[in-house]
Amino acid sequence: MNTTHKFLLTLMVFFLASCTSVSSDRTNDATAISATASGAYSDTGVTSNNVLYFAYDKSDINSEGRTKIRTLARLINENNLSVRVEGHCDERGTREYNLALGEMRAKTVTELLIINGVSSEKISTVSYGEEKPVSSGSNERSWSQNRRALVKTF
Repeated sequence: MNTTHKFLLTLMVFFLASCTSVSSDRTNDATAISATASGAYSDTGVTSNNVLYFAYDKSDINSEGRTKIRTLARLINENNLSVRVEGHCDERGTREYNLALGEMRAKTVTELLIINGVSSEKISTVSYGEEKPVSSGSNERSWSQNRRALVKTF
């Protein structure tokens, strides 16, 4: 598959995204990486279809997010893609707490991808905590945009 096809498939994956319910057992098969251990950060290709938003201090996925993950899992499998799930938080809380919450958010998304048939070997996770905000304000509008998980192909 050439680079153009991979790019088009990546765009299609992010355009179509969806999911199911979370099991009570957490999966530990995906690799968790600290924010400082990752390479260069880029939001290239980020669309509303591969971003999942969370309530304050929560890591559970709403029905809209489950729908996105379900479709995304199907597309990952159909196109034999690998993904990185990135967990993010707003600025409130300590650095350590936000890194842990970001990891829980990434693992929740990872678990749902696995439940929907994606091999854990095709998923890596990273928590950026509060370190990579998309909105710099200190208000609810900005905080709600920063409480997210991104699913990116690589």
